[in-house]
Amino acid sequence: MNWVYLRFAILLPIAIGLAGCKTASNGPDRSTVSNSLSQRFDQTLPNCTFAKQLTLPPGANLDDGVTEDEAISIALWNNAAFQELLADLGIARGDLITAGLLPNPEFVYYFGVTDKPFKYLFDLPIEAIWLRPIRIRSAAMEANRTSDRLAQAGLDLMRDVRQAYADVLLAKERVRIAGEAVKFRGRISELAEIRLKAGDISPQEAATARIDSLQAEQDATRVGYDVSIFEERLKNLMGVGPLRGALVLDPPQLPAILTFETDALTAEAMANRPDALATNEAVAAAEARLKFARIGWVRMLGILDATSGQNGHEFGPALRFTLPIFNRNQGGIARAEAELEKAVRNQQTIAYQIILDVQRSYLQYRQSCAELEVLRAKVRPEVEAAIRRAQGAYQEGNVPIFIVLETTRQLLDSYSREAVLNADLRRFWAELERSVGKRLTPVSDGKKQ
Repeated sequence: MNWVYLRFAILLPIAIGLAGCKTASNGPDRSTVSNSLSQRFDQTLPNCTFAKQLTLPPGANLDDGVTEDEAISIALWNNAAFQELLADLGIARGDLITAGLLPNPEFVYYFGVTDKPFKYLFDLPIEAIWLRPIRIRSAAMEANRTSDRLAQAGLDLMRDVRQAYADVLLAKERVRIAGEAVKFRGRISELAEIRLKAGDISPQEAATARIDSLQAEQDATRVGYDVSIFEERLKNLMGVGPLRGALVLDPPQLPAILTFETDALTAEAMANRPDALATNEAVAAAEARLKFARIGWVRMLGILDATSGQNGHEFGPALRFTLPIFNRNQGGIARAEAELEKAVRNQQTIAYQIILDVQRSYLQYRQSCAELEVLRAKVRPEVEAAIRRAQGAYQEGNVPIFIVLETTRQLLDSYSREAVLNADLRRFWAELERSVGKRLTPVSDGKKQ
């Protein structure tokens, strides 16, 4: 027997087995998503969290006033739905490790009996070795896609928290305005009662002022509950829903009124937004799956057997492979081609959605800026001057009560509209930054409009 050949025959399956022990890289994890969010919005994720346990980020405190950035950080660390999504990283990591593994060699032993020698053999699917890089590439692209998809989910959560934060601020401002309305209309009702006693107006006119004052109290009662309603939504997004008590907010300044080149923002978003990157990786993964489908039907089994003979154990190599007469994986190839087409079309869908997101959110932001400037520069001064003239004229008996009530309504509407526009400015700014996928700075000249 040729001992060189024997050693080769023995070492070959061992070498193949050792190759199977080498796995692909572990792939993206929480730190990958955390780094993406840190680069875009200076926000991070913890290395791990525990279910049903509140974990506050370093420096965050719910008792000394929650800033918008603190609310975002707490949400990224505790939002239940987002933490559930992050578990997909472990699934993708498992798939990537599995893709890099080779099947174990198999051993068969035939016991020797009378007139029949014993026999044993090793076999290993050889095609698994050269198909391994294709499987790893597909799984790696899917893992990267999962990472970018979760980064986008993080951006969506940040946008939702910022908008919910704006809603709470708006509700509190409406409570303040409702209190102003009660005072304004209560004062008018008192003036009406004074003039009624003096015989200057009819009981019906005084009743109109009194009813308007009572309706202001009713509205104040209603809007008082809005704060708690919107706070509950913010708590839910932050992952602190079980905590009772009101949230103490420490709001930042309103976003500045800035201008941007929307085409440049759109191009940047299409090149760098996580969901756009995810579609690129989905296409690459689909291409790898198609390549695998076209050659993955090949089956080649390498065999080494040994049979007892007159001079000892005689090793002999063999091959067993598939003849592609009936099945060349036509169905799998058709499915892989359809998945590739779907991935390419989804890439276009996301590109168009990014264009819509950026253009729409910027126009909404500019709309709020423009309307707020008109309100502050023109409407507010005119209404405040009108209410002063109307109240003075009514006290002197020169105008009817309806003029005062209408002017008061206009003043309170301007207060309410300004509060809504301030909230819209926060919401649309959050949506614009989410649409672009990062914190925004003004154009180079820094000019405000």
